[in-house]
Amino acid sequence: MTAPRTAARIRPAGTGDAAAWSALHLRCLEETYRPLFGDAFADRQLTEAARTAGHDRALLADERVRAVLAVDDDGAPVGLAAAGPAPAAWEARAGVPPPPAGRQLFLLYTLAATHGSGLGAALLAAVTDAAATYLWIMDGNARAEAFYAKHGFRALDGTFPAGGPWAGQRMHRMLREGPA
Repeated sequence: MTAPRTAARIRPAGTGDAAAWSALHLRCLEETYRPLFGDAFADRQLTEAARTAGHDRALLADERVRAVLAVDDDGAPVGLAAAGPAPAAWEARAGVPPPPAGRQLFLLYTLAATHGSGLGAALLAAVTDAAATYLWIMDGNARAEAFYAKHGFRALDGTFPAGGPWAGQRMHRMLREGPA
């Protein structure tokens, strides 16, 4: 694999980054999902900003989670990623099948302006290792699915209805196998 072409610096993220993390998370949700799923869906994400911020704070406070933040030369956040032990609490409540691996990529987002720079690949490498890892992806997010496929993930059978602010959409898992 070639080295990423991004100029961003990636560093560990913690609870002190929660406000910046959530602001970036919401901006990335806007940039990613408004074009895919429309205004009503994207507006619902913004309406649920407090819920997202609470989830983000909990994620950053969990010592079992590896979270990183990418910042540009001016220190402005441009990307984020987090991975940790599976399953996520919502999975058990939702009644989805057991996770296909013990590690989950919880989220990985970069600003649209950084797409194609290698930043996503660098963030993925910063929070995952050779262990089997899975993620959830929204059905219809072809750009993200192609990105993950390029990095060894394959789509698993079965789609599931999303809940909360994601309601009305479907999602599926992707898995990257670990070493045999």
